[in-house]
Amino acid sequence: MNKSEIIIKGLPVKTNRLESGDVNLLFKIGTYDDMESVYRVVVKKDYWRDAVVGMEDVNYFVIKGELKACVNRTGTPFISVEATSIKIFHLLKDENGQIDLNYEMPTGTDEIMDITKLVNENEGMSLKRSKNKALNYMKNNNKFNKPIVVKKGSLVIVSGHDQYAAAQELGINNVPVSYSDN
Repeated sequence: MNKSEIIIKGLPVKTNRLESGDVNLLFKIGTYDDMESVYRVVVKKDYWRDAVVGMEDVNYFVIKGELKACVNRTGTPFISVEATSIKIFHLLKDENGQIDLNYEMPTGTDEIMDITKLVNENEGMSLKRSKNKALNYMKNNNKFNKPIVVKKGSLVIVSGHDQYAAAQELGINNVPVSYSDN
């Protein structure tokens, strides 16, 4: 039998612990036809214990998992996902206590960070054309196309100045970043 893999991104609507100690996460993800798909993700207890170190109150999950065919007590078949990889992002809240997440997490994101913590040493650099391109992408797709790359520790922007400038112009408080060791 072939194994299939799926990647689920989002905030779980429900979390509960199973009798075995494993954790069950329930996600509702919007589909292309304005409907919702419901995903049940089972995380083994040992794996969950390692994944939740430092977990805060609001977390965005990126879970890679294997699909499993299952049958519930009434005999209805459904698909379950057994997690093989979990990445958890702590989401920041704005001054009103609302989560500022109006975009999908771009590939390579290490953390979601308050934009005011980033250091832009090239403030005077002309980015008009690339900033406009980034602005158009964000407006049309409601997401960043890549994270802003910063030096680990100092948070100086290495690349993604256009993403940074576009986020500032759009009033986005929390931005995806990835770390560079330079």
